[in-house]
Amino acid sequence: MSTEKTPPPESNISIGSIPGLINVSKVYRNVSQEVIVTTEDKLRLCLAKHFENIKRKNDWIAPLGVLLSIVVTFVTATFRDVGLEAATWKAVFLIAGVLSVIWLIYTIIQALHTVKVEDIVEELKKGG
Repeated sequence: MSTEKTPPPESNISIGSIPGLINVSKVYRNVSQEVIVTTEDKLRLCLAKHFENIKRKNDWIAPLGVLLSIVVTFVTATFRDVGLEAATWKAVFLIAGVLSVIWLIYTIIQALHTVKVEDIVEELKKGG
């Protein structure tokens, strides 16, 4: 088996003119690809290792939804004495808002540091 790379040959497809469109005189083929050959168990191990990390990419959606709900509550609600004093309800929502901002920042940082698909492909290429 020869290890020399030869340039892709011209295609043997005979294409003449297509009426009303264009005249094609030559067609060149440039479709080389890298192929990764691995076993099913190595692929499963690699994907399982990175599955949770990849899922973190969308974890910011929940804290953003909670934060938006709390902001809308502050903008539209008039807190009343129901079970607790109005000031206490306001404090509860304020604390929940601060906690959801912290949660949102944490999940955004995690999302920015998740493994990329390219990293997984490179790991498979290395045989890890």
